[in-house]
Amino acid sequence: MSKDRDSFVEAKLAKMTLAEKCGQVLTFTWRGAYLTPSGVEQITRLNAGGVCLEPYALETCKNLYWGRSQVDPNFKKPKDWFDIAHTYFDDRSFGVSVTPKELTAALNRLQEVALSRPSGIPLHVTIDMEGDFKNDYSAGHVVQFPPPMGMTAIGDLDLAYKVANTLGTQMALIGITQFYHPVCDVNINPLNPEIGVRSFGDDPQRCAKFVAATVRGYQDAGIVATVKHFAGRGDSATDAHDTLDVCRGDLKRMKEVELVTFQAGIDAGAKALMTAHTIFPAFDKEYPATLSRKILTDLLRGEMGFKGVVVSDAIGMAAILKKWPLPLACAMAIKAGVDTILLKADDESRSQCFFGIKGAVERGELSEERLTDACRRLLRMKYDQGLFEKAGKMDPAKTDAHVNSVEVQGFSREVAEKALLVVRDHKQLLPLSKDKKILVVEQAIPYSFLGKDLYSHPHMFCEQMAKHSINLILDDTAFHAADEEVEEAVRLAKDADLVVMTNYYARIEKRGNNQHLVKALKAAGHTVVVVTNFPYRKGTTTEADAVICNFSGSPDSIRASADLLWGKITACPTTTMPIDLSAEKNIPEEKFVPVVAKKPAKKAVGNPWGGKC
Repeated sequence: MSKDRDSFVEAKLAKMTLAEKCGQVLTFTWRGAYLTPSGVEQITRLNAGGVCLEPYALETCKNLYWGRSQVDPNFKKPKDWFDIAHTYFDDRSFGVSVTPKELTAALNRLQEVALSRPSGIPLHVTIDMEGDFKNDYSAGHVVQFPPPMGMTAIGDLDLAYKVANTLGTQMALIGITQFYHPVCDVNINPLNPEIGVRSFGDDPQRCAKFVAATVRGYQDAGIVATVKHFAGRGDSATDAHDTLDVCRGDLKRMKEVELVTFQAGIDAGAKALMTAHTIFPAFDKEYPATLSRKILTDLLRGEMGFKGVVVSDAIGMAAILKKWPLPLACAMAIKAGVDTILLKADDESRSQCFFGIKGAVERGELSEERLTDACRRLLRMKYDQGLFEKAGKMDPAKTDAHVNSVEVQGFSREVAEKALLVVRDHKQLLPLSKDKKILVVEQAIPYSFLGKDLYSHPHMFCEQMAKHSINLILDDTAFHAADEEVEEAVRLAKDADLVVMTNYYARIEKRGNNQHLVKALKAAGHTVVVVTNFPYRKGTTTEADAVICNFSGSPDSIRASADLLWGKITACPTTTMPIDLSAEKNIPEEKFVPVVAKKPAKKAVGNPWGGKC
């Protein structure tokens, strides 16, 4: 098999032009589920090697990445420069809700476009499916599971494998070939704004076991597992989307903590690895891992023995672009050892990335041998998955039957129930009583994370609460409640015996979550029960009288939380807190600033997230 594969791949490489090789190492984002001229030409003219899916959003040049343009204003166009078609849809609009059956058919069409190219090379199709608020496909009742920290809370390695295998099987039937998961970052910093429940926890040895089980589960289902973010962002106090961070762990600490989980993933056979936009002085004092030959070639391949595909984290993050313009960064990353560059919201800069790599080769700054080596790894990965035979031939009906099977849907609910943890109930408020008038305050989950159907919508918690009692007052707020929403909740609470509210944490909401609302309600003398996805203080707060942690904002976790509140189900006795909360002991509380009462105002209508993905 290996001999046949190598012969096949070498024959392909011998026929590939420089332009085809430059495109093969680029993974562009494909939004929506229908073809536009831009979507076609990034494959046919820029020779894209793969696409990263975001079916919930619209393709558009107006879609900034975390509020920033990726275009290099100083880029000098070469003589053979060309641009591709562009789309200028309103970036405040989101795409349609796409069913698994429809997405399967759409990806078949996309692969047909790819296979019609002279090279005949299929696409690798990637997606983020981490659980909680990092599922980039949530429509059509697709199965979602709690994130890594929920898995370690349950503590069952066999279950973790089955979760990964079930999710992988579901997505492989759709035509997806690779997950950017599992997260191997050991979350030893409780204030880490980016990782949190995306991590398996703060114990590297325990994390390593769950990383290995997850890798095996995905790859046994035919999905390439991508361990990330190498060499570890668990000790970070910043978000790489905003700034370039430095992990100051010395060599001993790095080997005992950060590298343990990655080695476990490599040893379990992970076929891909994603880099971190972080400087690790223990290995390289100058460059972040994504641009560091010392880290990607000497450490990763030389010392740790990784032979798979190296993927950059989204190259357009501020951690990179504040110092290195996009076309230059792409070439630098390939030279350092990255095999495929991930780009998001890159519509206007796609041609710049392509020519940035091509120009670097032509000028001798990047060897064509290194570029060819990157392509070789990608083609081997695609060959091993059988994509040269099966790409574009997935069966939409089979996908639909699997996703909607009683067994798969029931398993999703089973796992959600097992991940529930009663963190606090000092006043023995649980189970709730139908005799008490309850104010239910639900945060509006970001629209992009919702399936936009009756299974996954903005009021899932209120919907489930109302199945148990109608002695309720229902209210909602933005993810971070505005002053007028805090005032409204405090006012409505006067007519209730207690308040039950959600206090989720999502890293993309820079204003924070609803801790301040919990504090305001307690300051007004009310009893408060909190449901959160986040076991750290940001989620559980110190003020709430009772707290349930479900580790996840996915539909089944939200509904199971409501059922636990009412006593319909009980918490699993073997589920435990997966992190050491004493790490927060010396961290100061966030200051509470009481809201000054204003004239009652109507709630704003619209999307508080501004349409930015």
